[in-house]
Amino acid sequence: MEAKNSYIQYLKDAQPGLWHSVVSAANDGLIMVDEDNDAVTATNRLLLTYPGLHDVLSFLHDQWVEQFLDDHGTLSTLLQNLPQKKLD
Repeated sequence: MEAKNSYIQYLKDAQPGLWHSVVSAANDGLIMVDEDNDAVTATNRLLLTYPGLHDVLSFLHDQWVEQFLDDHGTLSTLLQNLPQKKLD
């Protein structure tokens, strides 16, 4: 997936205040940020201590998906843009 279409890049560009919070939560061990795989996920610690924050992460992801699909039309476009990995 192109960097401009990535979820993490969306957070950095469109939601800079929230991105700062995500980085802070990652430093506290509440969230895992994997930029190589374009993923932001909650840890068990977050789920046990701040379940509402997990809902916010889900909302942000849904918002990005809606924007991306609005820009590109269909889910098949999203699937076509996934990086291809070779199996050994």
